[in-house]
Amino acid sequence: MGAAERKYWNEEMETMPREKLADLEAGLLRRQLEYVYGNSSFYRKKFDEAGVKLEDVKSVEDVRKLPFMTKDEIRKTQAEDGGLGAHLCAPLSSLVRVQGSSGTTGRPIYVGLTARDADNWKELFARHAWCGGIRPGDSFINPANFTLFVGGLSESVSAEAMGFCVIPAPLASTGIEKLMQLVLDLRPTVLFATPSATVFLAEYVRGQMGMDPRELGFKKGFMAGEPMTEEDRHRIQEEWGIVARSYYGMSDVAADLASECGESEGMHFCGQGLVLAELVDPVSLDPLDMEDGREGEIVYTHLDREATPVIRYRSRDLVRVYTSPCPCGRTSIRFAVLGRTDDMLKVKGVNVFPSAVKEVIASFVPETTGEFRVVLHKPGPYVDTNLELKIEYGEGYPEDKLEELAERLKTTIKQKLVFTPVVRLIPPGTLPRSEYKIDYFERTYEQKGQ
Repeated sequence: MGAAERKYWNEEMETMPREKLADLEAGLLRRQLEYVYGNSSFYRKKFDEAGVKLEDVKSVEDVRKLPFMTKDEIRKTQAEDGGLGAHLCAPLSSLVRVQGSSGTTGRPIYVGLTARDADNWKELFARHAWCGGIRPGDSFINPANFTLFVGGLSESVSAEAMGFCVIPAPLASTGIEKLMQLVLDLRPTVLFATPSATVFLAEYVRGQMGMDPRELGFKKGFMAGEPMTEEDRHRIQEEWGIVARSYYGMSDVAADLASECGESEGMHFCGQGLVLAELVDPVSLDPLDMEDGREGEIVYTHLDREATPVIRYRSRDLVRVYTSPCPCGRTSIRFAVLGRTDDMLKVKGVNVFPSAVKEVIASFVPETTGEFRVVLHKPGPYVDTNLELKIEYGEGYPEDKLEELAERLKTTIKQKLVFTPVVRLIPPGTLPRSEYKIDYFERTYEQKGQ
C-alpha cells in the first residue's frame, strides 16, 4: 500500500484500545513528573506546596492529584525569572527552536523545543493533518506571522516533514495582492485560514479580482484558530467549493492536537502518548468523566516534553466531548470547541458565549451577513442589562423589513440561548473584516477612557 493510501498516520497509537492506552500513558506520566520535579525549581515548589507525592501517581486518573497550571503562571515566571521561565526543564544549549503564543490575551509566552520536542510536534501535525484528509502532494500557502507564532514556522516545518508542500507568504509582509497572485500562479490545493478570514478573502476575490472563489481551485479547507460553526462550514464549502474541516492546537501545549475526520461529530484528539487530556468543571474545577455529550474545560498534561512542559494546564477552551465509536476506527475521544471560558459573559445569570451567538446569527444568512459585535458598556463577565448586539443585515435587504428581522433575531436568540438581546441592525460592510481572528467584543468603556 502506498503512503498516501494508508488509513492512519500512526495506526498503532490512533487505534489503540483505551484501556491499553491508559496503561501506557500511566507509565509516561510518572516518568514525565519525575523529570519535571528533578529539573525545574518551578515544579518542585509547586508540587511541594500542594503536598504532591509523586509515588501516589499510579494511573492517568491520578493526574487529578496535581495542581492546575495557568497561562498567567507562565507569564509570571518568565517575567520574574527571565527567558523561558523557571518551568524550563532542559538546558538552553539543547533548544533548537523558541516560539510563542500570539499575545492576543496579554504578554506573549515563550515556548521552547528540543530536537525531540520538535519531532513530537511533527508527529502530532501529521496525525491531525492525515485525520483531516491532508496527504503528501497537497500544498498550501501559509499566510501566518512567522515571528514567534507557532502557526507560521512550526506548521510549515511540520507540514514539510509529512510531505505537504508549503508556500510561506506571511500576509503582513506579503500583502493581499501578492498573496493572491501566488494563489493564481501556484494553485495550492488547501485553503489554510481561520473561518473569519475566509469572509475577508472571498470579498477580496470577488471585489478586487473579479473572480468567484471557486475558480481558484482549492480542494480542501484547513480551518484553524477559532471554532467553525456548521453555518460557517456550509458557507465556506459552498463559497469555495472545498471540503472544510476544523483543526485545533495550542501554542503552549502543541501546535496541533485535534482535527475532524469527516465521519462523525467533533475533532479527534490526536495526542495519544504525547499529551494527556482531561475534563473539568470550568467554575468549580472538579474533575468530570469523559462521557458522551459532557461539556467542560479541557485540561492538558505533557507526557513526553523536554523543554517547557505543562502539567494540568488550563486551556480555557470549553468543549463538548464525544466518546461513541467512530466509523473511521480511531479510538480517541472527540470534542467540539464551544467557546473560551475567558470570553464567557454572565448575562443576568445566563452563561453566554460569542461563538453561540455567532451560530444563531449565521443561521439567518443571507438575511444577515453573519457579522456581529457584542457591545459592552463596562467590563465583563457580569452583564446586568440586556446584552446589546450590533448585527449586519444582508446585502440588498429591504429597509422596510428591518424591524421585523430584528424581532425574529431577538426571538430566536431568546429561544436558543435563553437571554433577551437588544438588537441593532447595521448596514452590510460596516464592521471590519479580519485577516485572522475576529474580536467579537466592542468595548465602549475603553473608548470613553481614551
